[in-house]
Amino acid sequence: MTHSGFSLIELLVVIAIIVISSSLVAFGVKDYQEKSKVERQVRQIATDIGEIRIRALTMKQRHNLVLNQTGYVFQSYSSDDQPKCSGTSPGGTNLPGKSINTTYQLKKNATTYYAGSCANVGGDTYEIDQRGMLSGTTATIFIDYPGTTAALDCLTLHTIRVNVGKKNGANCDDK
Repeated sequence: MTHSGFSLIELLVVIAIIVISSSLVAFGVKDYQEKSKVERQVRQIATDIGEIRIRALTMKQRHNLVLNQTGYVFQSYSSDDQPKCSGTSPGGTNLPGKSINTTYQLKKNATTYYAGSCANVGGDTYEIDQRGMLSGTTATIFIDYPGTTAALDCLTLHTIRVNVGKKNGANCDDK
């Protein structure tokens, strides 16, 4: 008489294979979620900047983009005479619903975070004129996140456009 079935060792091997496979999948999902969050944040910042440029153009008003370590704020000016900065703080009026906290911190370069100040040397406040153009120099925004898997993790603000890209050392390579 023969008994059919599985031995205890065969069952343990199958269970071990299932556990190992599921743990690999779980790690892959976690990496994918983080990558997705970083890329979503980059796209959201680019979209918001594009929206504020259109607002500046259609309303014929200057606007500020104020970057800090944990987010960004858009401001508008009531007149052309209103200064970009008032002491050490930006001079515009915050737009309702346009004070955004980010999931990941914002950096100027590999070591320096944005501080939200007008008085610092590099400047964290960028002016968008009545034509929707960035006044001054080009700015780069790096997303500080653990890992290197995201395809998009930085932005470059030019006079008339915003490019999203991938961090390459101290540069942001446009995608």
